[in-house]
Amino acid sequence: MKRKSICILTCLLLLTGCWDTRQFKDVKLVLSIGFDQNDDGTLTETVSIPTVKRSTDGPTSETVQVLTTEGKTPREARDHTDQMIANTFDPSKAKVILMGEELAKNSIQPIFDQFYRNPNNNLNAYIAVVDGKAEDAIRMTPSNESGVSKYISELLEGQINATHSTGENIEVLHGELLEPGIDFAVPLLSIEEEQDMLNFEGLALFHKDAYTGEFIPNHQTTLLMLLEGIRGKLASFTLKVTDEEENAIRNYLTFRVMRNKQDMKVKVENDQVTADISMKLKIRVVEYPSNHLTSKKKIKKLNKKLSELLTEQAEEIIATIQEANSDVFQIGRHVHSYHPDYWKKVKWDEEFPNITITPKVEVDIVQYGVIS
Repeated sequence: MKRKSICILTCLLLLTGCWDTRQFKDVKLVLSIGFDQNDDGTLTETVSIPTVKRSTDGPTSETVQVLTTEGKTPREARDHTDQMIANTFDPSKAKVILMGEELAKNSIQPIFDQFYRNPNNNLNAYIAVVDGKAEDAIRMTPSNESGVSKYISELLEGQINATHSTGENIEVLHGELLEPGIDFAVPLLSIEEEQDMLNFEGLALFHKDAYTGEFIPNHQTTLLMLLEGIRGKLASFTLKVTDEEENAIRNYLTFRVMRNKQDMKVKVENDQVTADISMKLKIRVVEYPSNHLTSKKKIKKLNKKLSELLTEQAEEIIATIQEANSDVFQIGRHVHSYHPDYWKKVKWDEEFPNITITPKVEVDIVQYGVIS
């Protein structure tokens, strides 16, 4: 009995306690946060705070409180919000961080500094730029949705699954802001006021920590992701492969990517940087009204046509990112790592828009439907 008591006491001494416990009833969970730049240089912070009301007689109900405050810094704006709400401002469950276009064009690093210094912040929160004001997006009341935070986060998750976005979050952003030779892109959203909905416009291109004002449109974002070697659960394209059919629908082909292989080779010779990006796609045709896919000659012709069309689109994408001076392919990182002598004697910001980047896309139809 004595030995048993000693064992129990020893175990009790080794048990850890929850010294940093925070009671749910003592905090206000903020699920979405938006930042906008004011004309005088100050910031506007808009937050959505859900409140669940429980009833003994019926089902629970949820109300959403949206607050907007101003401050000289993000932390001051947060303190002003904290002074307006009952309990304590808690961003640990924040799902999305939105930035107004004007603020994003200035500099976003000071906005996120507070998120990296506070361990209670959620580093998995998605990031997006709003064409207009972030406040307007957070104040939306989309129909058939339980809340704007859930709606925006699921919208962004949908773009990740459909290979339209990398899923940029606060944690990933930290390394991209600090490491030289790396730029990034985040979803660009616009507000459909009549429908009270958001629209995915494409990917906003950043140089260092500022939005360049240039973006990859939504019909080209899947190709950009594949060129970077990224594929979500689904990657599909609809391309015009002919002009010969009177019925316009018959001129198009829709396919899904089954397998993709990407390779990028960067060379520095005679102080000239070249990058060759090659990509091979194994695809399945999911819509092609013209049919006749049992013919090997027809398939070979379509493979060639699709390869040409995607290579042309890849060239357009590269022209856009070089015009924006946004090194989303991280070519500068490769040069910095493997050609340090060259890196030291050039200014990469001035060099990147002028380097030669050559894409090549090869398409191979491997599945074409059960009726063919």
